[in-house]
Amino acid sequence: MFQGRLERVVADPGVARMDTQSLSLILAVTGEIGNNCFDHNLGQWRDQPGCWFGLSSTAESVVIWVADRGQGFCSTLRRVLPDIGSDQNAIEIAYEQVISGRYPERRGNGLKFVRNVINGNPDKGLYCCSGSGRLGFGGACGELETLAAGSGLSAGLGVFTVLQWRFP
Repeated sequence: MFQGRLERVVADPGVARMDTQSLSLILAVTGEIGNNCFDHNLGQWRDQPGCWFGLSSTAESVVIWVADRGQGFCSTLRRVLPDIGSDQNAIEIAYEQVISGRYPERRGNGLKFVRNVINGNPDKGLYCCSGSGRLGFGGACGELETLAAGSGLSAGLGVFTVLQWRFP
């Protein structure tokens, strides 16, 4: 179902005006985040399976959010790093180190790809929370942090991610 909804993103008027490279990147980044909701939680949902996925576009930007009620970064990464510590450590490790919570699989590059696409770009931003951990990067992350705080949503033990692509 997530993959089907992701494919319909290209029909959104805001997304449809993106150039081919930006469209490819926004779909790849959103797909990576959404697929992680399933890859790391199958059979281990706390209550509500699946993910919540939404999109809003204006003449200035496209905002996408993906949230799940799964285990969160800390529980997932504790399988590989039992002494991981806090939710903050876990979210930073997830986006910065090549490590996978799906041990013994040798994976863990997906969120680093996401960070590389967005980091340092003034027209892109990502804000993510999992448990008490918070992480934002890219030029638009401050706006997204304010948006996430104002929404009243929090990840709890799951993960809540907001992405923004501004049009130059």
